[in-house]
Amino acid sequence: MGEAARQAVAETVAVRSQRFGDYEVPAERILRFPEGLVGFPEARHFVLLDSSHPGSPFRYLLCLDLPELGFVVCDAAHVCPGYVADVPRPAEVPAEDLAVLALVTVPADPRQMTANLMAPLLVDCRSGRGRQVVLDTGRHPIRYPLLAPPATPA
Repeated sequence: MGEAARQAVAETVAVRSQRFGDYEVPAERILRFPEGLVGFPEARHFVLLDSSHPGSPFRYLLCLDLPELGFVVCDAAHVCPGYVADVPRPAEVPAEDLAVLALVTVPADPRQMTANLMAPLLVDCRSGRGRQVVLDTGRHPIRYPLLAPPATPA
């Protein structure tokens, strides 16, 4: 194996999960959440994978520390325009480098999907560092409906 091949192997991380499948991802794509996530303090290293459906607003956040743990996420501003302005941006992170992700709950009936806008994930896209913040409970719902309810007949 040549030096370039050895270096490429060393710079990738294998994600092995019975639930989500197997992936090889570049090491620089690892996201670090030093404090973990609410309810999962030991879950500190993740990779963000694009959906296999082109144009989908959803992505998958897979945990490297707990391989069977993963979340569906989406850009919070995509589902709730104006939302990002309400999120406290870390002073050291330029606005253009900050990704604000909402955890999505996908029940058996996908029409009932919701996004957690109360506890978004803030990710510095340059450094790969992230943290989950819990916002004012009165302003941001924990279950924001992603699909409008069907119109009721008059």
